[in-house]
Amino acid sequence: MLIPPRCYTCGEILADKWIPYISAVQSDKNDMNGSVNPEEDLLELKYIDVKNPKPEKSIEGKVLDELNLHKYCCRRMMLGNVHIISYLS
Repeated sequence: MLIPPRCYTCGEILADKWIPYISAVQSDKNDMNGSVNPEEDLLELKYIDVKNPKPEKSIEGKVLDELNLHKYCCRRMMLGNVHIISYLS
């Protein structure tokens, strides 16, 4: 699926942030694990501590903050997309 040029809800431009988002997430995951394997990511479970009011953000959340995407509608557009081009090529 291709990233929509704008957010469906608020209309903010997202197309220019897609490539930096993907490259930053992949590089951060490479630094963390040594390799990016989607099957390994599915096996990694993270539990939220109810007593800790501010759990640690995921890599994707940190990258979205760096790209100044703070609205949940825009974050949904980025997180909900599947980078299917990599599977087709």
